[in-house]
Amino acid sequence: MLQPAGFPETRASLLAKLGDNSLGQSAWRQFFDCYAPAVYRVARARGFTGPDADDVVQQVMMSMVSHLGDFEYDRDRGRFRNWVRTVAENKIREVRRRKKLPQVDIDPNNEPTADNIWEEQWRLQDLLWCLDQVGQEISPKRLAIFKLYSIDGLPPAEVAKQMNTSVGYVYVTRHLVLNLIRKKAKALDDPSS
Repeated sequence: MLQPAGFPETRASLLAKLGDNSLGQSAWRQFFDCYAPAVYRVARARGFTGPDADDVVQQVMMSMVSHLGDFEYDRDRGRFRNWVRTVAENKIREVRRRKKLPQVDIDPNNEPTADNIWEEQWRLQDLLWCLDQVGQEISPKRLAIFKLYSIDGLPPAEVAKQMNTSVGYVYVTRHLVLNLIRKKAKALDDPSS
């Protein structure tokens, strides 16, 4: 669930595509790949097992399918993610009630708030999308180096040894990929998207 398969170029354009039934499954696949991983991770953070979190995702997506045909996006009314969150929170409560799962309270002293959980998951989803996009622009070797060093946390010397390169190349690759990710992330914050 953590690997995005392609964030839409613009959220508004994707929403418009969803209302066009002639486009078939591709727009829905894009929508699912964009929003389902964050919903899944939030459900897990709220105490659901993997299968129960999958059930929440399925319920959220089914609700979206039934409502998006009539949906008109208006950025002035708020972010689309807020609507996804509202639907997801409602489905989390419904699934918890239907399956008689215990309520997991979020203790502000020990746990992040629901707002913080959602914001963290949206940021992670954006980051994963940015990395996926950057991965299409750089060599597989550079992507592997970046993941080993920056994500897996291996020491630069170990990465260099595994990838048959120099430690300097590991540092340069990390710098290059982070800059590309920052550019992609900045584009996501563009209000026209």
